[in-house]
Order: sequence, then C-alpha cells, then structure tokens
Amino acid sequence: MRIEGRERVATPRGAVWTGLNDPAVLRSCTPGLTRLDETAPDHFDAVLELALPALNGRFEGSVDIVERVAGERMKLRLKGKGPPGFVDGTAELSLADAEDGGTQLGYAVDVQIGGQIARLGQRMLFGVTKEMLGQFFEALERTLRPAPAAASAQASAAAAPARAPSALAALLQLAWRTLLHLIGLSKRS
Repeated sequence: MRIEGRERVATPRGAVWTGLNDPAVLRSCTPGLTRLDETAPDHFDAVLELALPALNGRFEGSVDIVERVAGERMKLRLKGKGPPGFVDGTAELSLADAEDGGTQLGYAVDVQIGGQIARLGQRMLFGVTKEMLGQFFEALERTLRPAPAAASAQASAAAAPARAPSALAALLQLAWRTLLHLIGLSKRS
C-alpha cells in the first residue's frame, strides 16, 4: 500500500525539522503513540495503543532512520506488530520552504500490512490514514506555533545557532504516523 501527499505547515522549516526530531513533540502529535525511545543511534522503539470500534490493540515496533539530510529529507524503516496484525515498510519525508514563510512537507509511505488490519480493506485504510495524517499535521502546527508572548523572545533567539535536531525522532514520527494511518487505529471524535 502506498500513501503520498503534501501538507503545508505555517511554521518555518527549521522549527518543523526540530519538532519532527523531538520525541516529546512526536508523542504529543501522534494519536495513540505512548512510547518513543531512542535505544540506539537512529533506532527507536515505539508503542502505539489504539482503540477503534472495529479494531483495538497495542502495537510494538521500531523505527530506524536509514537516510537523512538535515532540514531537507529523511527516510525511515518501520515495523510494528500486535494482536490486530503487522505493518512493515518505509516512509520518506521531505521539507521545503513555502512562499509565505511556512513549510511544505511531502511524504511517501510504502507498507505491507497483514492480519485483522488487512481485512479492513485498502480503501478504508487509505481514508483512515489520510485523516490521521491530517490530524497529525494540525497537531504539529499547533504545537510548533509560538505563543504571542514568546514571539519577541523567539525573534531574538533566531540569531542564536539552533541545536541539531534528532533525525531519528522525525523519521520515527513519520513511520509511526503512517503505521497508525494504515492500521486505522485512530478516529476523529
């Protein structure tokens, strides 16, 4: 199953890259993601707990960053399994400056699924995945949006060198988000 698309986030690319590499940001923006721990360089262990009417379960898996160019792109390898089935695949993420100062995020996910998840049907999984991606990007934008009082502090801090983001975290986020979407483990309220 392949899912690809583009999303615009009203935040500068550097801040988006940093957020995508922060496990705490990824956990807060990804529905059901309860654990995201870097256990080795470029390797994350993750736990996703989902509860949907047709599918409930805990998924344990890993995300590996297999390629990255800071601030521009990364490629992830993701694996997950649990009582509802399994997911195995890759995810690619690209970032580019948007004309209005925001960021254009491109994504492409190729995964194989099996078990109960596969019985939901590709059409349903595709729709649920796209909806979850939308939820993730909305949460990411809200999380990265500076508070009004912090705007002036952020402007002065812009001159300071930014800390290097963890590309592994960004890759994990994309991989787990894709996994969740493909599995259909999240549902809008």
